[in-house]
Amino acid sequence: MSSLRTFAGNVATFILGASLMAPALAQDTSRTICAYDPAGKAGDYYRLLEEWSIEAGAWGHELSIRAYTDEETAAKDYEAGQCDAVVATGVRLQRFNRFPTTIEAIGGLPEYEDLGNLVNAFVKYPSAAKLLRKDSHETVGIIPVGKAYLILRDRNIDTVAELAGKRIATLDYDEPSKVMVERVGAIMVPADLGSLGPKFNNGDVDACYAPAPVYQPFELYRGVGTEGGIVKLPLAQATLQILVRHERFSDDFGANSRAFWAKKFSKMQALIEDAEAKIPANVWIEIPAERRPDFDDMFATVRQQLKEKGAYDATMLTTMKRLRCSSDPARAECAN
Repeated sequence: MSSLRTFAGNVATFILGASLMAPALAQDTSRTICAYDPAGKAGDYYRLLEEWSIEAGAWGHELSIRAYTDEETAAKDYEAGQCDAVVATGVRLQRFNRFPTTIEAIGGLPEYEDLGNLVNAFVKYPSAAKLLRKDSHETVGIIPVGKAYLILRDRNIDTVAELAGKRIATLDYDEPSKVMVERVGAIMVPADLGSLGPKFNNGDVDACYAPAPVYQPFELYRGVGTEGGIVKLPLAQATLQILVRHERFSDDFGANSRAFWAKKFSKMQALIEDAEAKIPANVWIEIPAERRPDFDDMFATVRQQLKEKGAYDATMLTTMKRLRCSSDPARAECAN
């Protein structure tokens, strides 16, 4: 009898223990991130994402970073439900939420400080952060990639009018850039991040646009040669953005993640400025102050046109104008 009671007691203990453990075992905290980095696992962005994944353990999730060197594939895998989050350029993620992706608007944020202030605002003001969520998607991180510059094979093209008739490699999914190319009378040559460099270097196009960190990896110096150059007037600020299906994450994950990336902003800015500084001084094409209003007018026209088409978010455009005027009150648009 004694052994029978002991056996029954052990069974009861096992059942009780299993019932207590069941909720913990049923809760799967692992999440998969489809992350684009041109250099794959060897890239600076991937290394920062690994730091992010370690921090996420304290927020209740184990993140598995899946590296992609092809951005389109990463975005398609996210859309197909093969991952819980995606890291891709803002322009690639436009269809999910226009508010955060409008950060990359043509001429929207000329200075890194402007973008940094915006990133910090999403941490400081919950009302602003609410706009980062749309339907089942939420933007939980904005990573600066650098100012996008116009890169030319002929450095004598330094006015808006001289762009007319020129062939410009344009990301075929980037509606704003298509409108800008059309606005200046240039010829759009469809490209993606994989073909942009070869088209420019081989002379298939007269110009392309890209941030400084890809100048060396894409070997754009080959296309620039001795006759070309980079117009030192930013067209836009390129970003990588982290988009998640928020129902797959804890309620405070978005806020914690945005705070993490806000703290990393200055580190990423330093990497970008270092890449800009490594480009030889004689490659840069300075635009005289008297010609800058022509570019600003073109940018403003394109932004208005894209707002009317619904490609840009009006609230974000207003926010960015306030940031521009705060940084540079002398701008003509700030008189109103």
